[in-house]
Amino acid sequence: GWNDFSQSVIGHLNAAGKKVAIITKDKRDIEIIREYYSTDEAYVLYSDFNNFELMEKSNIRKASIVFINLQDDTEKLVYIINIKKHFPGLNYVVTLDNGNLKNTFYHAGVTYAISKNEISSKLLASYIYEPDVALFSEEIIAFAHSDDDYDMKQVQVKEGNPLTGMFYDKAFFDLKKESNVVLIGLVKVVDGKRQMLKNPEGPVKIEKGDYLVLLMDRKGHQRLKHLFHIEEGL
Repeated sequence: GWNDFSQSVIGHLNAAGKKVAIITKDKRDIEIIREYYSTDEAYVLYSDFNNFELMEKSNIRKASIVFINLQDDTEKLVYIINIKKHFPGLNYVVTLDNGNLKNTFYHAGVTYAISKNEISSKLLASYIYEPDVALFSEEIIAFAHSDDDYDMKQVQVKEGNPLTGMFYDKAFFDLKKESNVVLIGLVKVVDGKRQMLKNPEGPVKIEKGDYLVLLMDRKGHQRLKHLFHIEEGL
């Protein structure tokens, strides 16, 4: 689906160096999309959303995640049930107008269900009583466009990463000293489920396959890539 919201999302993804495929059933969208993005940034497929065979052209089976961006929550729920029959092994994300439907979508097989109203209300409340925190929150969830902008990134610990086998607290101090990067969490995959350890205490070791959650500016990101040869994301 294509609208102003998806355009904003794609803008952030492209800024982070991620390529996207857009599937739209409105021919008029194609010309507009082409005005904004080059073919290297976005692949566009004109297709009815129920033509799952044609969707294969978008390389959907190899997608990191599929964003279902339809008109209303009911339409999204019905579509999730249908598309999962054809592409059962994929990750799906939706935004919801009604946050009370989160569990319903999770039961339907959605990986992430995000309530627009919940996020907006939390940010607005923060602006009311801690505006500097709110400003920083907005900055760190977006891509760092300049050297002085900060954002949060997650990176996987791969073979050869010198942090493998290191205790969390030592990695924390080493990253800050060497790259001005702040380690704020660790994600371990246990029995196929992701377990987030937020600034863990005690003797927690970093292991191959874990994900590090890091706070950094763009200069810190470049230093980290040079030291550890890592890329952000899943």
